[in-house]
Amino acid sequence: MTKQEEAIRDQQIVELIHQNTLRILEEIGVAFLTEESREVLRQNGVKVEGTRAYFTEKQVMDALDAATKDFTVYARNSKYDVKMNTEDIYMTPAYGSTRICEADGTIRSAVFDDFIKLADIFQASDEFFINGGIMVQPNDIDPKIAAEVMVYTTLCRSDKALFCVCDGKKNAENILKMVKIVFGDDITDKPCTFNLISPLAPLAYTQQALDTIDVWGKNGQPLILAPAPMAGATGPISVVGNVSVSNAEFLAGNVYAQMIHAGTPIIFGHAATVSDMQNMQVSNACPGFVKIAKYGALLAKKYGVPCRSGGSMSNASGLTAQAGVESAMSMFESFTERANLMMHATGSLQSFNAVSFEKVLLDIETFNRMKYYFSETPADEDALAFDAIKEVIDNNSNFVVSTHTFERFRIDPWYSQVSLHSNTEGDPNQALYASIQKRMNSLLESYQYPEMPAEQRQTLDDFMREIGMDKSDMAKI
Repeated sequence: MTKQEEAIRDQQIVELIHQNTLRILEEIGVAFLTEESREVLRQNGVKVEGTRAYFTEKQVMDALDAATKDFTVYARNSKYDVKMNTEDIYMTPAYGSTRICEADGTIRSAVFDDFIKLADIFQASDEFFINGGIMVQPNDIDPKIAAEVMVYTTLCRSDKALFCVCDGKKNAENILKMVKIVFGDDITDKPCTFNLISPLAPLAYTQQALDTIDVWGKNGQPLILAPAPMAGATGPISVVGNVSVSNAEFLAGNVYAQMIHAGTPIIFGHAATVSDMQNMQVSNACPGFVKIAKYGALLAKKYGVPCRSGGSMSNASGLTAQAGVESAMSMFESFTERANLMMHATGSLQSFNAVSFEKVLLDIETFNRMKYYFSETPADEDALAFDAIKEVIDNNSNFVVSTHTFERFRIDPWYSQVSLHSNTEGDPNQALYASIQKRMNSLLESYQYPEMPAEQRQTLDDFMREIGMDKSDMAKI
């Protein structure tokens, strides 16, 4: 099959998935597990029977038309404003892990100091415009306020675009109070957060998810609707079947979000994955996962909405060759299909469950490799180098001493941050770890605490004390 034939076939498959999705929404429906949400749907003409809502094609497409699909998420520092569309690519940090994987493979529970260290690394890294989220779940923080603590830490220690953490209505309302302290009381027309909402596979929205949509939507903040059916477990085992379920959950969630607040900014957070049928564990780095991600991105392009994809996913238990192969394949898909929000972009191991500081640095380098490969290739007169070639041949010289080489050697090749390009003595892994540690130390030393107006900081501190954050933990921020 030629590349052109493959592209045509992919578009045919996308259309088949779309039509299958519409049939699922109309004939099978999606469960909305609160009476309040079902009443909203009824009042807007959606058929509801029991807990299930059934959507027509017109309702689905009208909601897509109503959604804001091209928007800016404003950062504390305008240098890091994020322009969400269907073409540009942005990384987000690791997300959702509860454990840390050390360089020697040792696994331990993540603590608050790990979260702070990651926030500083991503603030200091030029590759990131977005900071925050559940970079790791700090196990030494009271889970009742952990979401607020993570957002507070990111707001204070970073001035990049903010990835939030919400866990239902109370957390959402608390976090919006914090966001408004920094960005002002009226943020309805000023997107200044990212927030991930996960449906319950297959084909359901829980109260927790619906409450977050309500709070975030009414305040005009972007929603990353992130279905995650696992092929063979919570979704059909076939690629197109699993993508159909994911797509149905996304489209149903968008219909509801637009009823809550017309024009709510939307991102297709397609997180459908695969089950390892030998042990029933999630397998988020196999070729099946990557192919599922591909069709999610193509559907998003069809609908004209920005999409999310996995950036450097790995099932590996440590920093191994397997981790490198899987992560590179996952990130290559993100670049190939222009996945605009590259989640889990750095550090992920053990199928979401662990983060490796060393892998964070390697994945940042992989991102730079991909960025260079997918960037536009200069082909002007100077880049074609006819005069330089003629000069070298006429003078029986070489390109090492060529003026053309001297003028361009910092822009044409790609240079590594941590990879080694010379022979090393002893264990090559240890040499690589030493290079990674050197880069990590350099980033942490370059970290600069971003300024925040004293009144805003005081109000944030007062709020965190009010909800019960420990004084010793606050002192670290």
